[in-house]
Amino acid sequence: MSQDSLTQQIGRPRTAGSGVEVLTAPDHATPQAAAVLGWDGAVLPAAVLVGRRVVVVAELNRAAHEFRAATGWGPVTDRMSVATWSWPEMADRVPPAAVRLRGVIAPARHWRSGLAGAVPFTGLCATALLLPPGIARDTGCLRYADHYGCSVLATTAASDVDDDDVDVVRAGRPGPVGSAGSTTTSRWVHEVVYEQLLAELD
Repeated sequence: MSQDSLTQQIGRPRTAGSGVEVLTAPDHATPQAAAVLGWDGAVLPAAVLVGRRVVVVAELNRAAHEFRAATGWGPVTDRMSVATWSWPEMADRVPPAAVRLRGVIAPARHWRSGLAGAVPFTGLCATALLLPPGIARDTGCLRYADHYGCSVLATTAASDVDDDDVDVVRAGRPGPVGSAGSTTTSRWVHEVVYEQLLAELD
């Protein structure tokens, strides 16, 4: 199923005139969510990737990073440049991926927004929705999450600012979709995450 048809089925996130989602998400609980799911790595700040606001949990591949640092291959975040890496003549010139994606968390106030955020990444790594307690247990949410293999987590308090724990409502697929292969978009995502991870480690 295409991302467009998914959006049509579950509905589009509510947006203001600027196109920014109106509702705030429980970002404060993403470190707890990653820990509960057993995802090792750095929990990066929320960012927009492929048009979706998500939190990536990633780990540096030290050997690949050291090779890239020694050969002058810093993060390449220009999508057109990364697109050329699939050309046959570039087969021996493409740098190795320097990060391992442990998971993508889509924190949201509504499960439709969370699902629309998580699903595009199911071919890359494990995915999870992080939602307020009541929303996370919605039957529609759990049905769609089961279909796409996303974990569903609930904060234990309704407030977005209170310190609280995270409960696993539904455990999803522990890794990417088995049939998914590397694409130019997936390589670009790795490069963007590589840049973010290096900034966090500085």
